[in-house]
Amino acid sequence: MIKMPYDVELLNGRGEPHTFHIREADMNDFDTFLKLQDIIMDALPDKDIYAPFTDEETRDQLENDFCWLAFAENGDVAGVSVLVPNTKEDQSTNYGHHFNYDEEHLKRTASFDMTMVVPEYRGYGLQRLFNKIRIAKAIELGATEGITSISPLNPYSYNNFLILNFEIVDRRELYGGKDRYLLRKEF
Repeated sequence: MIKMPYDVELLNGRGEPHTFHIREADMNDFDTFLKLQDIIMDALPDKDIYAPFTDEETRDQLENDFCWLAFAENGDVAGVSVLVPNTKEDQSTNYGHHFNYDEEHLKRTASFDMTMVVPEYRGYGLQRLFNKIRIAKAIELGATEGITSISPLNPYSYNNFLILNFEIVDRRELYGGKDRYLLRKEF
């Protein structure tokens, strides 16, 4: 597992470097999460790509899940990522429910919830780095697989998972009728 906080230099597709500071998030970051979600939603060409979280869901994430924030060199928030752990007492948000996993299987399944990267910091590989951090944390917690849901309209996101050997295993409507792929990886 990468020790937090973590500073990393990443290159964009043009070979330009940028240093990011990544740290775990907590309830003090509540407003930052909501502001970042608004920035992401405003920039989307199709609002069905993302299913926004309510204030209550955001609070639950910050209190009960593993959340990380990335900051740019100038202090701007560049991105956020969430892992719903397999060790969470309330497994109602575990993506394993979409496959009718029993309680024992849910306890071995981590859910890779959201990752959002601000448009100006896309292309540096932040989402892929967040995915690696989440995989390492899931394994540390004893998960034997990870599942995520991604819009088919978001090839950048699902390709970042495919590169890490996740497989598209299903396609269905979730979040009130939004078209989603379900991707899974065994650890």
